[in-house]
Amino acid sequence: MGMARRNLRVFSTLTVVVLVADQLAKLLAVYCLTFQGGGAFLAFTASYYSHFWNFPYTRGSSVAVWEPWVKLSFTTNTGMAWGMLHGYPLLLSFVSLVLSIAIWMIWRRYGTRSLYLTIALGLVLGGAIGNMIDRFRLQVVVDFIDVLIPVVNYDFPVFNIADSCASVGTVMIAAYLLARDLRLIRRQSATRYDLTNYYL
Repeated sequence: MGMARRNLRVFSTLTVVVLVADQLAKLLAVYCLTFQGGGAFLAFTASYYSHFWNFPYTRGSSVAVWEPWVKLSFTTNTGMAWGMLHGYPLLLSFVSLVLSIAIWMIWRRYGTRSLYLTIALGLVLGGAIGNMIDRFRLQVVVDFIDVLIPVVNYDFPVFNIADSCASVGTVMIAAYLLARDLRLIRRQSATRYDLTNYYL
């Protein structure tokens, strides 16, 4: 019971931290990178969060962080990564809501006994809620992290904190499932080997 309570605290705290960091980073990106930004920050914050169903910040600038690999570039996206389902923000909001409920149920089933899964699922849930808020409130998702992948010189689609955390959490879950399957295969192989020796 103690482990379950600890993991619940970690899960809840991590989800909230990711959500707050994502929303704050988006606010700062709009404030610093759009031509409509500037002025008193508190007044701008009040204006930013007063917008529902419309997003007036359409033009932005780009700032080099680590030339030429990393830039901060303001953009918005009405779809998913790589422009998938472009123009369906409400549908994607519903998908994010269903995904969030599913993540909670998966954590209740498996994460209460695993700190690793708790962290992974908390990252995914925080990211899903962060982008869901944007889609439902603004009908767009604010993106600002622009990365050029070295060697292949691939300009990765601009993303945000929520995308990053959800991606890291997803990779962690995939690694967990792969490791579990490998352990199961080794265990089955060892069992077959023992049975073969028994019958010999």
